[in-house]
Amino acid sequence: MINIAVGRAAAALNQMVEGEEIELSVPELCFIDRADVVSRLARDAGEAPTVAIKQGFSGLITGNILLIFPENRSLDLVRQIIGDVASAEEMTELEQEALVEVGNILLNACLGSLANMLGRPIESTLPVFMQGGINMLLSASGRPSGMEREDLIMFIHVSFKMAEHKLSGYLACVMDIDSATAFREAIDSYVYKVVGA
Repeated sequence: MINIAVGRAAAALNQMVEGEEIELSVPELCFIDRADVVSRLARDAGEAPTVAIKQGFSGLITGNILLIFPENRSLDLVRQIIGDVASAEEMTELEQEALVEVGNILLNACLGSLANMLGRPIESTLPVFMQGGINMLLSASGRPSGMEREDLIMFIHVSFKMAEHKLSGYLACVMDIDSATAFREAIDSYVYKVVGA
């Protein structure tokens, strides 16, 4: 299901990047706790700062979904989208706007596709730009109202590949245990309808 969502997002991203195709790898998905996510991302990113686009969601499941990039590589993607049309001073603001738009496309594709396939409404907030270390980004992902139990993170790793650059990004979906249980039950119902077993 995530693969279908990411495929739709890749098609939209390819339209944004003139002259160079972006390929998204098959997503790797697992359910792990916050500490394991911090450890895994910190191992990959080291001490390098990261940027993230965060979008809240509610409905069938409640939580936040984040698109996370290494800060030093995110500019490669931005330049592919807007070119070298801005000064160094202007690039910071344009970079944030472009990354928010990329995040908006990817995150809405994932949430929208899940909602359509599961036949359940999922409402989302406007995406916001965040910057800092991995632990800070996940802590700042917040705990929406009503999320009182320990968080479970649906962690999705996706590689973004361009002809001349390689940019790795992550999707992290933060939800509470009750939402994770409702999500698994909805997937079970979906599978039952599709395979009839």
